[in-house]
Amino acid sequence: MDAVSSSDQVGVNGRTRSLSYWSLAFAVASVLAMSIDIRIASVFKNGLPKSFRSLGEFLEICEAFGHGYGVTLILIAVVVLDPLKWKCLPWLISGSLGSGMIANILKLSVHRIRPRDFDFTQATVWDTFSRESVGVKEMQSMPSAHTATAVGLAVMLSTIYPRGRWYFAVLAVLVGMQRIATSAHFPSDVCAGAAVGCLFGMVSCALMKSRFGQKQDFDSMKTIPTSRVEVGNGPLP
Repeated sequence: MDAVSSSDQVGVNGRTRSLSYWSLAFAVASVLAMSIDIRIASVFKNGLPKSFRSLGEFLEICEAFGHGYGVTLILIAVVVLDPLKWKCLPWLISGSLGSGMIANILKLSVHRIRPRDFDFTQATVWDTFSRESVGVKEMQSMPSAHTATAVGLAVMLSTIYPRGRWYFAVLAVLVGMQRIATSAHFPSDVCAGAAVGCLFGMVSCALMKSRFGQKQDFDSMKTIPTSRVEVGNGPLP
């Protein structure tokens, strides 16, 4: 394995620091968002207005980027279309689906009621954390596992396909918007999920880089060198 140059190390460390800052920023945003949770969630209590039906359908489709089944299909597509990336699959799984699992575990200890099951006529934001006479599923609002999965997946895909990083980030944002628009989560839940996904994605990314070498450029991997591709009886010019 090639030795790691100082510039490569600086680049990796810089990305790690950037992700850690983003995770901290999302955590702080989650706390601050509690001041607007009730106002925002009450707007979407009954879903989007009919005039925004197309937007709602679009967001529902985007949810697949943060859903376990959708993520699984995306990861399969990565392996099928780019076979050299199969070695990255364990880290892609841990960074995406693993983030969602961590978020689901955290939900069991937070016990926050979902907006769709909350009575907005009586309460403050702190009442959303009280135990209500509802089922276990209704008390699993914080953090958003869909958002955690989407952000973790975006971090991992951005690592191996850096040219698509903004596209992946936009998809993750749309997943968070969908969770709020469908009254499944409060804004602070979405920010908390993003913090989990960013943090766990960062850890998975760092482990993957450590496994394959810091100098690995995932975006420049080629299946067959161009100079070896032949057409007919001779190589391409």
